[in-house]
Amino acid sequence: MGAHGINGIDHLVIVVRDLEKAQDAYRRMGFTISPKGRHGELKSANHTMMFGAGDYLELLAIEQPHPFTAFFSDVLKTREGIAAAALKTDDARAAQRLLVEAGYPAGEPVEFGRPVELPGGAQQAHFTTTPIDGVSEWGGRVFLCQHHTPEVVWRPELIQHDNTVTGLAALVVAADDPNATAASYARLFGTAVETRGPARVVPTGSAPIVVADPAALHWGWTGDPALAVPRPFLAGMVLTVADLERAQQALQKSKFPTVVGNGVLRVSSASACGAMLAFAKDFDLGALIP
Repeated sequence: MGAHGINGIDHLVIVVRDLEKAQDAYRRMGFTISPKGRHGELKSANHTMMFGAGDYLELLAIEQPHPFTAFFSDVLKTREGIAAAALKTDDARAAQRLLVEAGYPAGEPVEFGRPVELPGGAQQAHFTTTPIDGVSEWGGRVFLCQHHTPEVVWRPELIQHDNTVTGLAALVVAADDPNATAASYARLFGTAVETRGPARVVPTGSAPIVVADPAALHWGWTGDPALAVPRPFLAGMVLTVADLERAQQALQKSKFPTVVGNGVLRVSSASACGAMLAFAKDFDLGALIP
């Protein structure tokens, strides 16, 4: 395991007000969407987009208020978008002890599950999560996620996408003080901040975290409405594709405005439920941030 029992980014949580409208938007962009799942005891519902690289995206809607999802409900009062980064761990309970020993306000692990519709009938997916307080530092909720039944959610039929996305290339965080925000993430992952022009890059063990101010991000996502959100916040992501031409064709079919340039396809948060998206085969940060 990496520092504090963390092995990288497991998935990103995109909170939405209308789950069916959200899954339709992402399906139009060429994603394969999992059947609707419900976290019964937590009063929430989701669709996922699973990737062969071992990470994924989650579209999450809150059906009824619940203490565990109160942060997401608060975010939805003002916007949709990426509200949380779930981090990989092999043992959420052991990681919680390591985090507490290091001085982090890590909460008690929570175990829950949801049924997954499969060809042979529904099976139960089981998870253990460990919350970490620090929204003001990181710009979103951060928690650890241990998968007890990965074979139930990473299904062969779910990791094939018309847009050829294979995984997460980077999480993009908007911050007025990139140095401070990047340093907070680097402490959590036990890594060193790398300077790339106006951006700061934090290695995580999987996809890196890119932190930049709105002026730098404006170069890649010109006029994106998400850049007006109070900072820091989890602004967007870069996704790796196997075939850029097929990805562009999928986005053209979606009818969503797409900016093409420097080997990157960019989609506004206005089309992607509050998340700024970029698709690239060989990701070069300079193609998004000068």
